[in-house]
Amino acid sequence: MARNLKRYYQAWELRRKNLTFKEIGKIMGITGSRAAVLSNHVDFKIKYQKQWRISNELKELIKKYFKKI
Repeated sequence: MARNLKRYYQAWELRRKNLTFKEIGKIMGITGSRAAVLSNHVDFKIKYQKQWRISNELKELIKKYFKKI
C-alpha cells in the first residue's frame, strides 16, 4: 500500500464525496472495481487502526481529513 498511498487516499476521499466507484474509476483512469478496492482498503485500515499498526503517512492523511469535518 505504501507506494500508492496517495491513490488509495484519493479514491477514498472521492468516495466520501458520494461518487460511485465507476465515477471514481473514470476520474482516476482505473476500473470501478479497482476504485472500490482502494477506497475500501483505507476504510478497513481506519476502522482497525487501533488493533494494528498503520503507517505514519496514513495517520497524517486521516488527521487531515478529520480536521475538515
